[in-house]
Amino acid sequence: MRVGLGIPPVGLPINLCTDIVRQAEERGFDSIWVGEAWGTETCTLASALLARSQRIHVGTGIVSLYLRPPTLTAMQAATLDLIAPGRARLGLGVSTRNINTFHGIPWDHPVSRTREYVAILRRLLAGERVTSEGKFYRPRGFQLSMPAPKGLPIYLAAVNPRMLQLAGEVADGVLLAWLPASQVPHSLAEIARGAGRAGRSLADIDLGCYIHTAVTSDREQTFKQLRRVLVGYCQANTYIQGFRRFGYGDILNEVHGRWQAGDRAGAEAAIPERMVEDLYVFGTVEECRAQIGRFVQAGIQLPVVAAPPSSRLTAEDFHGLLGAFGQ
Repeated sequence: MRVGLGIPPVGLPINLCTDIVRQAEERGFDSIWVGEAWGTETCTLASALLARSQRIHVGTGIVSLYLRPPTLTAMQAATLDLIAPGRARLGLGVSTRNINTFHGIPWDHPVSRTREYVAILRRLLAGERVTSEGKFYRPRGFQLSMPAPKGLPIYLAAVNPRMLQLAGEVADGVLLAWLPASQVPHSLAEIARGAGRAGRSLADIDLGCYIHTAVTSDREQTFKQLRRVLVGYCQANTYIQGFRRFGYGDILNEVHGRWQAGDRAGAEAAIPERMVEDLYVFGTVEECRAQIGRFVQAGIQLPVVAAPPSSRLTAEDFHGLLGAFGQ
């Protein structure tokens, strides 16, 4: 089974990140994926990890396409491939309105913007000189001044139906996130629908999924920490839509009501144990392996066991994942 490892964008020391990558490489992990929010910038960290490793793939999981035009993303992707030919993977997504608000930029037309973005990016990564009169992007005669990377795969982060379908149409891979294993078949059906429109099938797409995972013997304390992270994601527009589709609408209404009243502790308390258990994998090594196995049985080809994004992460959190899922 191919397994990826996710490093959250919380500013972990580079020595720790380097140690994680080297151990992951030694233990047979398929790939490392690094994200971004308002901490570490993904391409910078990915380049450092590629330079400090020999064989493992490193992916941007994800870079927000709102924060960089496709021309810059092409430059970044080509640079990653220059550092480690054939080992970079480019994960793109629209992130959330919350992140854009932090940066002071609008969050608009996510699906049509992504379609246009990927089309331009494909041409740039093929070495073309691109002039485009798009709705969102209008490069003028842009061409990489270095050899274009050969076959660098593009993954799209997708949660909701229209983006899942677009991933099926235009992407080499997809990165699902924040969904229960029971919902995976529904997401794959949407991807297949989009793939069919492009004359493709699920077999043409690498089916990945971020699965926030904690190997622990202290279930009670871990539950509290995971719920604390989850309450923040309950405020993000992209995930709210998904959570409602998964049947958590009444829970979200109570969480939002308490959050908007300034009662963060009450908002956390409004998230029941079953929702935490649905959206995370946590427990002993055996329990975590069994839960990840359910995602694989549902059709996920690349489970990415991701350390939950928290400033409280330690080296032991990663060592637990490395030990549990190393080959």
